[in-house]
Amino acid sequence: MAIGWVSDLDSAESYFLNERVTSPYWDALTTVSGGRDQKTAALKMAYNRLRFCKDFEIPTTPTTDQSERLKIAQCETAYYLAQHLKDEDARKGLHAQGVVGSNIVGETYVRFTSDSLQIMDIPLPPIVYQLLEDMKVVEVPFHAVDIDRREDESVDTSVVGLEDDGY
Repeated sequence: MAIGWVSDLDSAESYFLNERVTSPYWDALTTVSGGRDQKTAALKMAYNRLRFCKDFEIPTTPTTDQSERLKIAQCETAYYLAQHLKDEDARKGLHAQGVVGSNIVGETYVRFTSDSLQIMDIPLPPIVYQLLEDMKVVEVPFHAVDIDRREDESVDTSVVGLEDDGY
């Protein structure tokens, strides 16, 4: 049975065994028969993080190449979760409570909308952005420009050459 883009748990195990140099955080997850299966849970959570991430527009029917990259992205995100989810939850919890910094670890949490990472943003490993570059949502920039006009001129007046007059 498929777990997101990964065909099954054996496929994920194969990825971590054959395609990743080290995987101690994945290896530490437990897969207990009849009990809590942390590896499948990590893969499901990784799938949902990617599927609902506002940064990507993932096709309903990905190409073969896209499917392979999505599988790798899902596995790498599952690994990130195995390694960092506990710390991420703690930091997001502090941030949600209004804490703006920690002197013990020397961190400053996001406080303003101009800061790059907001409390509602979901972190992903950097490799995911490279793997899914072609699925990244492209933001169209919008700019407002202050345009001066001469009140004493008609709207039908030609503006050619007026830039020399400061307009």
